[in-house]
Amino acid sequence: MLGLWAADLLGRTGDAADAYAVEVVKADFEEAGDEDVFRKLSGDLGDRVDEAAIRQQMKSALQEAKAQILDESSP
Repeated sequence: MLGLWAADLLGRTGDAADAYAVEVVKADFEEAGDEDVFRKLSGDLGDRVDEAAIRQQMKSALQEAKAQILDESSP
């Protein structure tokens, strides 16, 4: 979700957006925590959005992912 949000800001669509989203996921494996993802997004997005907007989107995407998991695990 987060990668697709950033891909949209970068003007990427379709397969290019999906590929970028995979890059964002891979960035999360660089170190513990989410600062690796923040650095990736911040570097790629440059002046398009500020730090607060990236961090808010990271928080929102995490909350949405948790909600989806809970919905899927409910009978």
